[in-house]
Amino acid sequence: MPEPIDVTEMLSRNAPGFDLAAGEEPFPPVEVDGEPDEADLWRALEDVEDPELPVSLVDLGLIRDVSLEDGHATVTFTLTYTGCPAREIMERMIERRAESVPGVESATVDLRYDEPWTPADMTDAAREQLGQAGFACPLAGGGVCDGE
Repeated sequence: MPEPIDVTEMLSRNAPGFDLAAGEEPFPPVEVDGEPDEADLWRALEDVEDPELPVSLVDLGLIRDVSLEDGHATVTFTLTYTGCPAREIMERMIERRAESVPGVESATVDLRYDEPWTPADMTDAAREQLGQAGFACPLAGGGVCDGE
C-alpha cells in the first residue's frame, strides 16, 4: 500500500508557477545488471512524479514508450492537456532520469499529442494515490479515483 499523501506538500506543488530548479532535484541511483534495456528505463522513469500531483508519470500513463539504441534513450510522452504549464519541467525531469541510467549516454524526449491522454490511461496505483489525496477522477460515471 502506498504511503499516505501529505496534503500540505501536495498543495505546495500547485503554487502559482513552477520552479524549474525543481527539475534538477536528485533521483535515487538506478541499478542495472549489464547493459541497460527498456525495462531499466521504465523502472527508472517510475521515479519521475508529476509536479502537480503525487503520482509518477508512468502511473499516470503519460509515458507512452521508451526505446534504447546505442546508448541513446528516446522517451515518448504526452500531457494531460496541451496547455499544461508543467511541460518544460516534466521534459527536463524525464531527460535527466533517463540519462541517470548507467549506460545511457543521452536522451531525447518526444512530446506527442497524436494519442490524447485520458483517465483510462492511469494505472490502478495512480487512481489509488489520487483517491488518497482527495482527488475525484473524471472516469465514466464519475466518483473518486478508485476505478469504479
